[in-house]
Amino acid sequence: MNIDLHIHTNASDGTLSPTQVVEEARDAGLAVIALADHDTTDGVAEAVESGRRHDVEVVPGVEISAEDPRGEVHILGYWMDYASPAFQSFLLRPRSVRPARIAEMCAKLTALGLPVTPEEVQAVAGDASSVGRPHLARVMLQKGYVENMEDAFRLYLREGCPAYVKRFKNPAGESIDRIHACGGISVIAHPGLIQDPALVDTLIRQGVMGIEAYCHTHDAATADRFAALARRHGLLVTGGSDYHGEMLQKTFKLGDLKVPYACYEALAAAKKRVDARPSRP
Repeated sequence: MNIDLHIHTNASDGTLSPTQVVEEARDAGLAVIALADHDTTDGVAEAVESGRRHDVEVVPGVEISAEDPRGEVHILGYWMDYASPAFQSFLLRPRSVRPARIAEMCAKLTALGLPVTPEEVQAVAGDASSVGRPHLARVMLQKGYVENMEDAFRLYLREGCPAYVKRFKNPAGESIDRIHACGGISVIAHPGLIQDPALVDTLIRQGVMGIEAYCHTHDAATADRFAALARRHGLLVTGGSDYHGEMLQKTFKLGDLKVPYACYEALAAAKKRVDARPSRP
């Protein structure tokens, strides 16, 4: 049985609705998936309900865009009490500044002779509560400013490019703590993308519970290296495609990545251990 513990929907910057993601996962033969939208859990309830109808196990999750003095890192959270007002307030902090960031990036593009308005970006984003660069890139593609989404990032939207604007991200250590405080499991997302390897060690010291070894940005040797690192520290080994929809990721389809079912079993066992701990006074 194949699984995928890192999938995005149009609640953030994916192209498919939560229901469409579940249907695509069913068609791909996935037994278990996890929604991990950027800094929002808005699509989780719909996905869980759809999963019940289509016999796909849906793990509630989130991907927190975080930062550390050493650099940016993404922290996955699984099975946390996502309805907690404190947790939702924490997720709102980075989302609340996204519109201003998009407006500034639109202004930079317009100054470069590529006019884009925030309203056009919001129209593409629809009801997504986490508006980001992929939505802006889609507008640029629609207007013929770039030939593909990759060019939008490579030429304009990536860090160091002329339309890039830095955004606020929650602290990495606090992100891990917030997930744990809500009864969740914390995992380092796609660690091979972290520029400073010492940051992975820092996150382990801060109490992260797992490492995403299997993902499309890792070759087999990289996956084996991070799986070995996780086991050496007694951490969970997980995996997920980071799928955003075929429009954004034409090189692979949902279900292409093979993640051992044992990763889900270990994750579920860890959640049971967390739930069995005495409540904090």
